[in-house]
Amino acid sequence: MQHLFQPIIHKARLQALAVNVGRAGLTLNDAAELQQNDRGVGVHVLLQRPFLGVIPRRKRVYLGQLGPAACALVQPHLDRGGPLRVRIVGLTPEHLAGPDGPEVHVSVWGVLDNVIPAAPPLTQPGHNA
Repeated sequence: MQHLFQPIIHKARLQALAVNVGRAGLTLNDAAELQQNDRGVGVHVLLQRPFLGVIPRRKRVYLGQLGPAACALVQPHLDRGGPLRVRIVGLTPEHLAGPDGPEVHVSVWGVLDNVIPAAPPLTQPGHNA
């Protein structure tokens, strides 16, 4: 079954980054996953981390947390288990960052029909349905 994905969050900055953005191997449009934890909603990504520098393997790495406003928007989708598409849409590594520090931004898309009910159809006066 195909789903019509619509943007839930266009661009949200991650808080409490747990990786070195410049050395993590992140690229724009990398797929990410959302997971609930005790502090809110965490963001994880699968990165290519070679074993002994030769053998390729993928490792799940924790990036950081969504902010409180972003958590409030995503929480209904996580509670219902609906499909979500999460991508990295912005990166600012440490050596280019200003006083705010490094940044990672994500975009979240999902099926809005499952959470937001459609408005009832408008009826025009004098027209019978």
